[in-house]
Amino acid sequence: MIAGNGDTGALGFGTETRASVLLVDDDPHNLFALEQALSTLDIDAVKAASGEAALRHLLKRDFALILLDVHLPGLNGYEVASMVRQRERNRNVPIIFLSGVDKDDVHFFRGYSAGAVDYVLKPADPVVLRSKVAVFVDLFNKSRELQRQVAIKQKLLDDNIRANAERRMAEEALQRVEERRGAIVRSLPVALYSVDLANTESDGLPGPQFVGDTIQSLSGFPAQAFADAPDLWRSRIHPDDLSRALTEKAAALASGAFTIEYRWKAADGEYRHILDQGVLVRAAGNGATSARELVGTWLDITDRRKAEQQLAQVQKIDALGQLTGGIAHDFNNMLAVIIGNLERVQTQLQTGDAKLAMRVDMAMQGALRCSDLTRQLLAFARRQPLQAAPLDVNGMVRDMMQMFHRTLEDEIAIDTKLAADLGTLVVDRAQVESMLLNLVVNARDAMPDGGTITIGTENLTIGDGDRVFPEAAPGDYIHLAVADTGTGMPPEVRDRAFEPFFTTKELGRGTGLGLSMIYGFVKQSGGAIRIDSEVGRGTSIRILLPRSAGPAPKPVLTLAEEADCPPARAGETVLLVEDDHGVRQMAAEELRDLGYTVVEAPHAAAALERLDEGATPDILFTDIAMPGGMNGFDLAATAVAERPGLRVLYTSAYPEFALARSKQVRIEAPLLQKPYYRHELARALRGQLDQPATREVTAP
Repeated sequence: MIAGNGDTGALGFGTETRASVLLVDDDPHNLFALEQALSTLDIDAVKAASGEAALRHLLKRDFALILLDVHLPGLNGYEVASMVRQRERNRNVPIIFLSGVDKDDVHFFRGYSAGAVDYVLKPADPVVLRSKVAVFVDLFNKSRELQRQVAIKQKLLDDNIRANAERRMAEEALQRVEERRGAIVRSLPVALYSVDLANTESDGLPGPQFVGDTIQSLSGFPAQAFADAPDLWRSRIHPDDLSRALTEKAAALASGAFTIEYRWKAADGEYRHILDQGVLVRAAGNGATSARELVGTWLDITDRRKAEQQLAQVQKIDALGQLTGGIAHDFNNMLAVIIGNLERVQTQLQTGDAKLAMRVDMAMQGALRCSDLTRQLLAFARRQPLQAAPLDVNGMVRDMMQMFHRTLEDEIAIDTKLAADLGTLVVDRAQVESMLLNLVVNARDAMPDGGTITIGTENLTIGDGDRVFPEAAPGDYIHLAVADTGTGMPPEVRDRAFEPFFTTKELGRGTGLGLSMIYGFVKQSGGAIRIDSEVGRGTSIRILLPRSAGPAPKPVLTLAEEADCPPARAGETVLLVEDDHGVRQMAAEELRDLGYTVVEAPHAAAALERLDEGATPDILFTDIAMPGGMNGFDLAATAVAERPGLRVLYTSAYPEFALARSKQVRIEAPLLQKPYYRHELARALRGQLDQPATREVTAP
């Protein structure tokens, strides 16, 4: 509890029975909050609304602790702390800075340099703040009690020998108190050091001399190692950072302070990102010619830099995704025209012209590969829904082994270690096949002199805080791994392996998109991926994909077998709305070949005009992304309102609209993704025309 004054007797220690804590803040509300947070402690809380008022209180009494706001009218917190430290009586009073504004490392360091024992951010947790204050009050009470005992014994004992012995006991007790305070300092997550500038070497500044054990946890080296080997600090700075670090640190002799970030090789061989900050200090008493030293701190910011790199990677992938999504509309439209016309040519070819049929088939295969590449790029950018279906991974691997053997040179062996009881995935099979083929090709390229590729599968359960796959959510997975005995990757290459367009292959042998697309697919599927690699020993790509725990989801569109192209029934009319002339022309010819009467419109406004002119279509087949301010969703809603019973079928070459359809669509209907085949178009139309009338989705 917080209470008032009392009397301790006539021994000269003042009238305070309880330790006093000075609360300094210009905001009455903050002072009240501090007083309430400390109300359960047995202390005397003294409040001051300014730095000047705080100094006046310090002239009148001793305090166990000062809680000092940084931002004060008149004298700020740093200036008040400096004045407190200049006065002999108050020099050792602990100061805890409070701030709700200055939250960066520079102000933290400034606070500690001003003599603070802690720097607390507002709003402070009352429990944490009360615990901190209790520690220092306890130290103050014990220190004061020890001083009182020393004074009593000094006054009562005539025997100098006994007095000296008692005094030594009190001094040892005081030393233990100081050791406790030192332990608090050592618990800080920074390593403290000094550089003696009186012993400056001819080739630059000497190395730092660290204080305490924190440096060993940061670097792997004990503090004594830096004293025994003065060049240890300089020799382990990354070569790319060495010149800059030495130059900026030497500049502190003129500027008085420095803040440097550089990479430093720890005892385990890994480079750590170090934030090195310090100030120039002059030794008191000898004037301008006195010896000087640099006093600074080391802070390991490696985890922060890794988080920033991960954020940059996500931003790069998002930027590429926006670019890919932007070109997908036009590219898929062009592919729709090519594939549609090639299908028509195939059906009209003379059976005896085998050479021409082969050329048309080659052109079709090329167009299909372009379509697959676009789909993979969009999946990598997470801008196209994956076509999920149950997949037997072991069966897929066995089916692809013949192709792998054709792809690999004779010097490369391929082995499999497939779990017998492997679960089932619900994923896009084409994406998994492409992913596995890409990994095998990468492994082949990493073994120019031959070697072994091993493909493995197993069931794996991930728990909370998994160290191997920290990004994976707890759950059941299928673990797919592709390992090689090739050249391996150095750490700097491994860390950039998932970056779009990053490749170490020679010109013409790689685009740098393979692993990026795999990364995008795995993340979109809810999985995780990691690379284990060592130069000279090979690489292992390890992938987790969620194991199916229930029935597979139904696909968005259910299409019949490819050979089945149901024709139109007598009198059936399609209102075809497509802004791309080539796609519209191709689609119209396909529809007429199927027996439909076709009414064409280049955009939504023209389609509504056709309806106003008396057209009576049975189904509206409309693109989604169109110019003119009205997209396919809006057109369908308006057309069905004017013609109840009108069926609707959507199509799109722009997957963004497919992703957004749950928010924009008002008329429920299937979506036919471009480029599409003739049998897909025929089955989708027949499926809609045989369904009950199109209904409007009820707004939530």
